[in-house]
Amino acid sequence: MADKANTMITTNTRHYQGNPQKNSPALGATLAYLGVNGLLALLHGSQGCSSFIRLQLSRHYKEPIPLNSTALLEDSVIFGGWEHLKKGIAVAADKYKPQIIGVMSTGLTETFGDDMVSALASLRQERPDLDDMPVVLASTPDYIGSMQEGYQRTVEALLTTLAGHSSQTKEPSVSGTASNSNSNEDPALYVALLPGCHLTPGDVDELKEIVMEFGFRPITVPDLSISLDGHAELEAAPVVQGGTLLEDFQRLAKCSACLSFGLSMEKAGEILKEAYGIPCYNFPSLTGLKATDAFILTLAKISGKAVPEKLLRQRSRLLDTLADYHDQLGGQKIAIALEMDLLYSLASCLVEVGSEISVALAASQGGIHKLSLPIPIEVGDLETLEERAAHSNLIIANSNGRQAAGLLKIPHLRAGLPVFDRVGYPQKRWIGYEGTQQFLFDMLNSLS
Repeated sequence: MADKANTMITTNTRHYQGNPQKNSPALGATLAYLGVNGLLALLHGSQGCSSFIRLQLSRHYKEPIPLNSTALLEDSVIFGGWEHLKKGIAVAADKYKPQIIGVMSTGLTETFGDDMVSALASLRQERPDLDDMPVVLASTPDYIGSMQEGYQRTVEALLTTLAGHSSQTKEPSVSGTASNSNSNEDPALYVALLPGCHLTPGDVDELKEIVMEFGFRPITVPDLSISLDGHAELEAAPVVQGGTLLEDFQRLAKCSACLSFGLSMEKAGEILKEAYGIPCYNFPSLTGLKATDAFILTLAKISGKAVPEKLLRQRSRLLDTLADYHDQLGGQKIAIALEMDLLYSLASCLVEVGSEISVALAASQGGIHKLSLPIPIEVGDLETLEERAAHSNLIIANSNGRQAAGLLKIPHLRAGLPVFDRVGYPQKRWIGYEGTQQFLFDMLNSLS
């Protein structure tokens, strides 16, 4: 009878997204560029696209977002934006004097077929004085996926264009970066960190602190923990203030190892491995006991040092939390709708503590066939979440998931981007032993 009943179950297939959870790839590209010091971000598209990205990111980070646009209009789209791009790069270089210009495309310009590479080559012929200006080109049309894909492509473009780049100017030192090192330091102490877009500035800070516990000097690409960490600035600037320095890209070739975080960052690590023969390690998750153990043991192995007492103490606290609350964590039904890397990171941790994933909806296809959970991961919108999460105990999604949570009367833990109705999200930590412990506390408090 059970088999017969199962055959009668039908699912309604929708051919639209009623309440999309995905962000645009250009937003992900902007996020990656915002982690590079002295960079001017230039969106090759309409003014409306850049305005929406600034709105979305400023609501999330509560910071001014330096983003410029080539401001294409109807006639520009019809006849092509090639000349607009050349003029945009030239004006940006002349007016703002950035150290780097980062360009990202949009669906508008990609569909028309604007060739950014040839436009840049033509500009350099016309303006030989701009030959030394590093310009990074990232192809991020709307139809390649979500924020994660745009961020991924942009990090790869940054590494391809700037890794090993010979810096012409002296950079000011910024606390927490490899630039504080003196010239006599052993370059083998450098280690490259490639955080995915699912990590908050607080997470990146935690990441660097853990690595430094083993005696390494991290070079983080991109480094949002300096540019979008919520520090006070005297005035807004058109270029990024804080982040990875241009001279840090030159040091990447000397790193003793490359650690990438999130499956989407695996290819970026491979770029450094192929170019410089650097050993590369990818960690799909840094949330949960098992995932954090794997990261810490890798650091111990490549450094040749014992695990620091500080980290052992943090691990002990997490174990105690698991012992104290195992009865409340086990059996909880959790519905999750997030970007793929963050979805897997949090869901795998929940499975580890005995919770049940009732719904797993990713914003895009990225990594969907490589990352596995006890239930299939599907690509879906927040309307799908509303349809599937009725029997769950908790929803984990960005602030836009509040509509489904309110309708279903289910507690809602905010995660991902955007989070605009909770205070302090950019400084929040979800990774490592302490971040995992705090995530479990937040989950239990939300349930209560």
